[in-house]
Amino acid sequence: MKKHRSSSRSTSRQNQRVEKSPRTTSALSPHVQYQRIILKISGEMLGGRAEPFNRQLLAYTVAQIAESHRCGVKIGVVVGGGNLVRGRAMQWLGSINADQCGMIATVINGIVIHAHLQQHRIPSRLSSGIDVSGIVHRCSQQDDRPHYDAGTVLIFVGGTGNPLFTTDTAAALRAAECDADIVIKATKVEGVHSADPEKTKKATLYKKLRYEEAIAKNLKIMDLAAFDLCRNAGIPICVYNFAKYPLKSIIEGKEIGTLVTNGG
Repeated sequence: MKKHRSSSRSTSRQNQRVEKSPRTTSALSPHVQYQRIILKISGEMLGGRAEPFNRQLLAYTVAQIAESHRCGVKIGVVVGGGNLVRGRAMQWLGSINADQCGMIATVINGIVIHAHLQQHRIPSRLSSGIDVSGIVHRCSQQDDRPHYDAGTVLIFVGGTGNPLFTTDTAAALRAAECDADIVIKATKVEGVHSADPEKTKKATLYKKLRYEEAIAKNLKIMDLAAFDLCRNAGIPICVYNFAKYPLKSIIEGKEIGTLVTNGG
């Protein structure tokens, strides 16, 4: 635990109190289509290099999660660390060490989101793919699933717990573990395009795709490991513009962004 034991005990009791408060979860809204979600957000949704934590972006992110939670939706959040460390930009350190730095960055982001959710009295729990004893719980389906089912917002950090795997793969893995209805990937673009929309003005936005189509067209939705996990588990993926559209609209099934399914 931390050096100041009394403060640590107080914080621990507070965290346990928040985590074990499923009574605060609202009844499921009749408009909800996806009752169990995994939201994947990149670190860039929280800030950038000049300002790692932009208070407005952070407030917006937490408000989106809180609004969906009030609808009675079960939520897991997988957060990246790109606002603090980008492994691809640190390859001079070696891919393993660079990825480990990125994994630690996701823990920091998770702590920040967790603290803000607590301020909004949203029950939440930090769960890490890597050991950060005394600060974050270790990921365990057996331990995490009851909290998720009870309506506690799970914040997954530390990726899969292994370097060389992206947070996209972590999102797909946690979705399978939580039996999620959908993986929602929050991005800065409208959805999945035929080409990079920032480089190609005539890029076509796909509203709906089958996994087979996405593979045939070599569309960059997620890394292959994440994509295969979702496809094999039959979990749809929604890619949308996080800043432009409310998360609530996605969980209500509105046609926003791109929806990738098995076509059933």
